Amino acid sequence: MSIKLRLLFSNLAMIFVPIVLFLAASGILSILFLGDIKEVSNLLPESHSSDKDLQEDTLIFFELKEKSVLNPKELLTDNYLSSVDQRLKKIDAGLIVRKNNEFLFTSDSLRIIKNKDLPVFGTTNIMRNLEEIGDRTFAIKQHDFYDKDGGEISIFIMKDASPWNHFVKTFFPILFGLCLLILIATNGLLTYFVSKSIIKPIERLKKAAQSITEGNLEHSITAVKNDEIGQLTKTFEEMRVKLNESFAIQKQYEENRKELIAHISHDLKTPITSIKGYVEGIRDGIADTPEKQERYIQTIYSKAVDLDHLIDELFLYSKLDLGKIPFHFEELDLKKYLADFIEELSFDLEKKDVKVYFQSDEYENYLIGVDREKFKRVLGNIVQNSVKYMNKETKEIHFFLSGTKDYVELVIMDNGPGIPEESLPYIFNQFYRADQSRSKLTGGSGLGLAISRMIVEGHHGTIRAESKANIGTEISIIFPKKY
Repeated sequence: MSIKLRLLFSNLAMIFVPIVLFLAASGILSILFLGDIKEVSNLLPESHSSDKDLQEDTLIFFELKEKSVLNPKELLTDNYLSSVDQRLKKIDAGLIVRKNNEFLFTSDSLRIIKNKDLPVFGTTNIMRNLEEIGDRTFAIKQHDFYDKDGGEISIFIMKDASPWNHFVKTFFPILFGLCLLILIATNGLLTYFVSKSIIKPIERLKKAAQSITEGNLEHSITAVKNDEIGQLTKTFEEMRVKLNESFAIQKQYEENRKELIAHISHDLKTPITSIKGYVEGIRDGIADTPEKQERYIQTIYSKAVDLDHLIDELFLYSKLDLGKIPFHFEELDLKKYLADFIEELSFDLEKKDVKVYFQSDEYENYLIGVDREKFKRVLGNIVQNSVKYMNKETKEIHFFLSGTKDYVELVIMDNGPGIPEESLPYIFNQFYRADQSRSKLTGGSGLGLAISRMIVEGHHGTIRAESKANIGTEISIIFPKKY
């Protein structure tokens, strides 16, 4: 149940419980002061469906009423009235018969009753009216009729209701106090349970927030109910999880940054150290022949070129990482683009005895949105990596182009030595080299595939690698189609 409904129901209960208690107290007061309610001992209405359902005094009253119509003469005889009186005594009731304001018959228990204490002729009522007579209270049934001489005859069946009246007067303060106690207890319990259902989850949220403030992002919290606070708890937990993930990413990013700086320092220092060494060799006269000097200068130039290339790669990677390089997309038929690229590539790789093959579906649509220059950089980096590590007599690079309804896939496969399985998940990370010892011989910044990944992702594409030892490596690039 939502908090809104809980508060609504508790407020309604706080309103209606006092009303019910007030009505109960009003009923008791009506018995005490109005005197127009049925005798409390017979609060439930009598059923007139059959005689056996009627109370004894009511049966006698109906008998007298019937007698007043069928045989009024016998009704007024002492013998008959005495017999009725005996029957009434058994139920603690009495009988008074009045004619023209004079008593014809009075039960012994009602001798204290005076004519002035009784209702006047004409107020006939078969219901029990409560009347206070002296210090006693009576429940009265009255039937009025005329005899053959025109006399006004009233029959009263009276039952003493003083014990109940005394009971009400005695215990009314207790009843009132009990009503007040129930009112206070009801409001107190409702307030307690409603407050508890709200405050307890808020305390749990407060504790969780305090844990986050102290840097503990592992303190999870679970929603107990699906109310407003439960929904807030779920949102808070989602925030904690995302915050924890964000901190983990930030931590990983910081570690990557430190690693990046370490790699940059190492990769920049290595060629600089070589250049310094060869310069000192020339300056100290170690290169004492023109041939040695030429070799030293050529080495210095080569190291400077490598250093310049590393700086360019690092600069490009940093700008891509920061999103500072804009992409200029254009609609491109990848099949035609690859045909031109492979024709140019074959001419360059022919000197290295590398054969290039291209295969595609002639009738497939290969239109994609591409930044030409940056995509050429991706292809160049992949091909350069493949050629760099090839160690077989017959060197081959295969390009396979295929398409589906929504995507275009380019697969570049070589027959090189392959990449170790444990290194495969990391080859697109910056400065990662699968074989560190061999990289000293083959060169490279370790940023080529990382740059390729960032460029492909900038095209909303994906890049992945598969490799088998001594068989080769397969790089797959998938781009969304341009419609």
